[in-house]
Amino acid sequence: MAHLAVTARAAAWPALAAAAWLLAGCSTLAPPGRAADTVACTDLFAQVDARVERAGVRDADSAELPGFAFLRINRLLASLGATAADDPARRAAWLEQLAALDADGRAVEMAALDAAPAARRAQLDALNGCRQTLVAAVARDTQALARLRDVARVPDAYRTWQRVLGLYPLAALAARPGVARLQRDEMPRAVDWQTPPPNSRVYGLPVPAPGASAPLPRDVLDLPTPDAATLAALLERHAPTWIVDTAGAADVPGAIGRDGDTISVDTAAPTVYSYPSYTRFDGRVLLQLNYVVWFAERPVSGPFDLLGGPLDGLTWRVTLDVDGQPLVFDTMHNCGCYHLWLPTARLQARATAHDSAEPPWIPFSVDGARRLALHLAAGTHYVRAVGAAPAHADTTLAHRPYDDLRRLPQAHGRTRSLFAPDGLVHESRRPERWVLWPLGVPSAGAMRQRGHHATAFVGTRHFDDATAIERYFERASPLLDGGVPERHGEAVR
Repeated sequence: MAHLAVTARAAAWPALAAAAWLLAGCSTLAPPGRAADTVACTDLFAQVDARVERAGVRDADSAELPGFAFLRINRLLASLGATAADDPARRAAWLEQLAALDADGRAVEMAALDAAPAARRAQLDALNGCRQTLVAAVARDTQALARLRDVARVPDAYRTWQRVLGLYPLAALAARPGVARLQRDEMPRAVDWQTPPPNSRVYGLPVPAPGASAPLPRDVLDLPTPDAATLAALLERHAPTWIVDTAGAADVPGAIGRDGDTISVDTAAPTVYSYPSYTRFDGRVLLQLNYVVWFAERPVSGPFDLLGGPLDGLTWRVTLDVDGQPLVFDTMHNCGCYHLWLPTARLQARATAHDSAEPPWIPFSVDGARRLALHLAAGTHYVRAVGAAPAHADTTLAHRPYDDLRRLPQAHGRTRSLFAPDGLVHESRRPERWVLWPLGVPSAGAMRQRGHHATAFVGTRHFDDATAIERYFERASPLLDGGVPERHGEAVR
């Protein structure tokens, strides 16, 4: 049956390829925006979407927009949509960002569908040309823009039907004491290491030469826009050190691989994956630097262990202030669990922060001017302590882009994502999902793709929520002219 399905798709490809080549030239055959052009381009996106759905290779890195198959969105852009729509320059830049997200997702999907580079390139060229035509048509159509604003949001990472069937109000009431106990029992310590703890290994990127922090250039949407070299330097400068208690291979961060449905972690190549993201705070858009490590498993400790299972990992995130200095750090496991906030002295918790349905986990403040290290427990990989890093690492981590996880090499020239079309890594599911399902988190404990991390069981909260920092924190001091934070009348260095 699988062979027949593959054969049918292969037979359909020549017709699609021919259509792709014809449509790639639609912008030169007739003036952009003509009804014939938009209809043909809409049909092309529909045909490609059908192929993607049949093959099960939809990329969930950003959210689809109903009625606008040529655009995708994330939570940052959703938060900017209302104000961007009122200004022509900001609106054009916003549409360009939505189009770029779709182009990125389509490239991942085509790499999973088509092994032949020429066929893949022809399809992407056709889609890119049609996307320009359709974006231009939307930009001129006030009704289409109004519809776009109405759908410009990201669905939350919770399932309402689970909460309804699970009697969520009662389940949440029962869950609160457990959340409070977890925050109390697993609270990390603040530590400065002269030497790492015994039975641990220290992993890190090479320490870069000292460099001055400076404000980054910004676009019309206020998005920081570092060039590739500057971004690479920032990722190296602010990378954490990982101190991991080591009881076995499950405590070595490795490189992810996939062979069909089998996921592997190559511990012979200790690796950290990184990516930039953006958030909003104090009226500005801020750059964030994300660092992700993966372990082969969280070992099962016994027959009643609901939390153990294949694949485990952590994300460490650095949010840079307008002057390029760290503002706040936070970390979570790659299931969205155990989300910790570690503010610098530039911030203070709002008085209302702990009045939320599930209070944020804010154990202590850290010194943003020093390279930091996370101490992880063996097996559980819980964060035991955070503090200034040791001078040297035992092992240098390979540094790879997070997007590699969306393009893991497969046989015959194709690629496959670590993540399923719903953003989950189903191979990493945990028994705890059967206990926690009334709280609405799909497959609680399973690893997830960025953009799909629910970080609270009581209430709703997302790791990529663009307003999370200002919901829980406020500046400890006002900004001086030029956007530099003030501290006792002096700029922070």
